[in-house]
Amino acid sequence: MRKLEFLYEMKLEFDGGEVDWHSFSLRCLPKMTCFQHITKLSVEISPYTSITKSFDAFGNQICSGYIEEPHDYFSFKISGTALTNSESIDMGSVNPLFRYATPQTTLTSGYEPFLEAAAKKHDPIQKVMAMSELLYKNFVYKSFTTNTTTTAQQALNQGCGVCQDYSHILISLCRMLKIPARYVAGFMFGEGATHAWVEFYGRGHWIGIDPTNDCMVDDKYIKLSEGRDASDCIVDKGVFFGNVRQKQTVNVSVKEIPLR
Repeated sequence: MRKLEFLYEMKLEFDGGEVDWHSFSLRCLPKMTCFQHITKLSVEISPYTSITKSFDAFGNQICSGYIEEPHDYFSFKISGTALTNSESIDMGSVNPLFRYATPQTTLTSGYEPFLEAAAKKHDPIQKVMAMSELLYKNFVYKSFTTNTTTTAQQALNQGCGVCQDYSHILISLCRMLKIPARYVAGFMFGEGATHAWVEFYGRGHWIGIDPTNDCMVDDKYIKLSEGRDASDCIVDKGVFFGNVRQKQTVNVSVKEIPLR
């Protein structure tokens, strides 16, 4: 078990004027799961406005709000502590949606070597690990080569991408083998940005694997949300009135603090 202190900061700057009538929806609050217990949580939104909390179809908590007055920036900060325990077992049920491909998690070519590697294994966990290892060896992490709409097939064709693309490809492969799999967004130990990984269903429970780093998910990870693909886990969505350019900055920090 670890005690992790986390901080997530996002700021949107609107260059060229102000915006108003701004509605937003945030999936930025860590989930309470058998792997993590949130012991402290603080939410700061600026310009200040009241928020409404709700849940989506996958149990992700949503913070919704509205800013009517003109403003030239929007920011939110989430901070708190989490007790994490990778030895827990998630015996949760399988949403049928995690069995089927989505537009972003459909592969039509280039997947054969991965299925061949999996075919040499008999256990679902070993099959997924074999595919993750092959993906790690043959796919290159490269920032700014894909975007939020990039599909697994597009990423696999170009041979490079970011954690979202690693996850989409592995999810696609799992579902092709009839192994339920879901996309997970969250934080990873250290500093940087949000991270993405995969949870698949094997041996009667959910298991986390991080194909970007080719490792099993342990107690250095904090889950924010889960879904069929990245489109179900977008941290910040919103609309506003205003003819402006947007500049986004994101900072994530996760560090261990002593258990008390």
